[in-house]
Amino acid sequence: YLEKGKRGKLLSQPVAQHGQLANFLQAHEHLSWLHEINSQEFEKAHRTLQALANMETRYFSKKKTLLGLSKLAALASNFPEDVLQEKVAEIAEQERFLLHQETLPKQLQEEKQMNIDTMPVLTPLQLINLYISEENRRANEYDFKKALDLLEYIGEEEETDVKTLKLEILCRAVQRDSWNSLDDQDDPIEASSDTLFVKIIHKLLQEGVELKDYLPEVQDLLQTEQLDNLKSNPYFEFVLRANYEHYMQR
Repeated sequence: YLEKGKRGKLLSQPVAQHGQLANFLQAHEHLSWLHEINSQEFEKAHRTLQALANMETRYFSKKKTLLGLSKLAALASNFPEDVLQEKVAEIAEQERFLLHQETLPKQLQEEKQMNIDTMPVLTPLQLINLYISEENRRANEYDFKKALDLLEYIGEEEETDVKTLKLEILCRAVQRDSWNSLDDQDDPIEASSDTLFVKIIHKLLQEGVELKDYLPEVQDLLQTEQLDNLKSNPYFEFVLRANYEHYMQR
């Protein structure tokens, strides 16, 4: 049946043959979940679908669908309530990560010729680089906040230092504005209120982030190579330090 593409007939075997069919489908997980649902073995179907979702990297849309089906199978199962809530929360966390890819700016998707139905599952590092890239010309504080949020998904296998990456994201934010145009204003807080960097700080504060624990030291920011072109502007350092002092007190 598999060789002839008659999967429907394979899965519609008589009940008496369900045991043999289940054994056969153990080597064909992409089909076994259908048999498990048909047999109302929802716990097994949930596990099979979740395993398939975890392995899926080729197609974003397929991974999202598999996760959704896995959640539905869990909800239809007889899992104890505490186990069910744990499994649903785990899937919700994976779906939250996928949302960062699904909500990539349309302008960026079009420019990169990315199609949500055919694109692969991107890694956290790939998503971060897209959100803060120069190609994301209309990037705002929401895009950069998403890049910062993605840091929590960076695993050891990425071989990337999270603190260094956070510093790079914030440097890219600073580079989005022309700080030279601010040096004729007296109030540094007011002068920089419309900069992307300060808007990101406001977004962090709105979400209850403790800036003292979250932001890198101002000196670390000032010493990065990315901001070399701004180091010759003493007003930039003055404004940056003033903002740190002002917002760290909140």
